[in-house]
Amino acid sequence: MQAVPSQAAPAAGTATQQAAQAAAAGTSTAARRTAARALPDIGQQEPPGTVYDSRRPPNGGGGGREGLSGKLARLRVGSHTISRSALALLRLSSPGTGLILGADRQQKPVSVRFFRSEPTRIGLVGGAWAGQLVAFRALALGARVAVITADPRTWHGFGERATGRGDRVAVFPVEQPLALAATAQQPVLVIYDLGLAGPNAPQSLGPWQTQLTVLRQLDQTGVPSIQDCDLVMLQRLGSAESALAGAALRLPAPSTQFLQVMADDMIALVGDGADRYIWLSQTDVERQYAGAPAGKPVRSRGASRPAGPGGRRAAG
Repeated sequence: MQAVPSQAAPAAGTATQQAAQAAAAGTSTAARRTAARALPDIGQQEPPGTVYDSRRPPNGGGGGREGLSGKLARLRVGSHTISRSALALLRLSSPGTGLILGADRQQKPVSVRFFRSEPTRIGLVGGAWAGQLVAFRALALGARVAVITADPRTWHGFGERATGRGDRVAVFPVEQPLALAATAQQPVLVIYDLGLAGPNAPQSLGPWQTQLTVLRQLDQTGVPSIQDCDLVMLQRLGSAESALAGAALRLPAPSTQFLQVMADDMIALVGDGADRYIWLSQTDVERQYAGAPAGKPVRSRGASRPAGPGGRRAAG
């Protein structure tokens, strides 16, 4: 009689395997729960409120942690309503700006209100190099420049070299009336470079228009031109010139003496009863278009060269 295999053994084996799997599953679940309970302790070692967290705890406290989503919070852009009367009270404030002439002994930029909502007259006792450097910086502010000069060769092509255009600088060999409209965005600079004296019939100025009178040397005929200015800029002067400037501008004796020993890249600013000495601090681009610093051709003979303000040598 053939034996029939028992079905109980396989069933028992299956039950045993299931029990083993259940025990393993229970052990894995317990391990995960233990690890999950340990996560807060591990997470507290990282600084709260940093890029490691998806949100900043209130008041910078530790607290519980949320799961990292890997996404930034959505930017909520809303709108605000305001009445017309309140809107009229809003103002945009900004620090004053001007034309940067150079740097002081602390190497801080020195700017002046070169263009104003009222007519402005500025005098420069110095060479053509200083005049062109000032004009170059005025062009950088968006100004248009008109040059009336007895030395047109020096100014010929200056505007094209500086701006790459032919409509920003106009050169005139003789004095003539000019119709120049000026705005705060595009002021106008009228330069008179006539040698030893100012213009015979100066251009009538309006808002945002500035007249710059360049005197290559200072003698008695040019004194009225600097006395009527809102600001006077002086390069190094000879002894006779410095005496004239000191008397016309009421400078103290030490200032009058220092005018004779300034370096080529220095100018004195005289206005509102005060004088200040700065270095023009040319940039590489300015040096390319205006050339290296150049003082006035005439120097006082035998003048010593003491150190300038801040210990820098006044002139080489």
